[in-house]
Amino acid sequence: MITRTKELFGITMLFLYVFCFIGCSNEDEVFHSLSMDVDGIELTKEKKSEIYWGEAPADRMKFTITGKGKYADLTYITSVCIDGVSQTQKNDQGKREPVDEYSVWEGEWGYIKYQTKLPPYCMQFELAPNTSDKKRFYEFQLGYGYWHAIVKIIQKSR
Repeated sequence: MITRTKELFGITMLFLYVFCFIGCSNEDEVFHSLSMDVDGIELTKEKKSEIYWGEAPADRMKFTITGKGKYADLTYITSVCIDGVSQTQKNDQGKREPVDEYSVWEGEWGYIKYQTKLPPYCMQFELAPNTSDKKRFYEFQLGYGYWHAIVKIIQKSR
């Protein structure tokens, strides 16, 4: 009898937990895709996500991304990771949006430079040659919060 009561109690608690968990969802929570024009590299968008994938050759490569559409003013770089290591902006002033048209992210991996001072922002990317025997992984986040996109690029090795 005690075992049966424990089973029923456990099932009831599980039901209540699941019901509460489902009831806590926020229907107003909507993520918005950032639209962009891309020139110099082919990017493929993952279904049902804000992630774009691309592949780059081992050689030096340049491409541009320009914000477009309703949220073009939010299409700017907010973080850069190279092989899982976060990078810092050259003239970082603690702001998310570009400081000026010369806002630059750079390192041995290459650079990103803004070509425009005002939205829609046009960003020029230059990936340095990958002379190692391992692929290089780039991850660029554009926008933030509910308005974002992530561009992931795999650069081939020599």
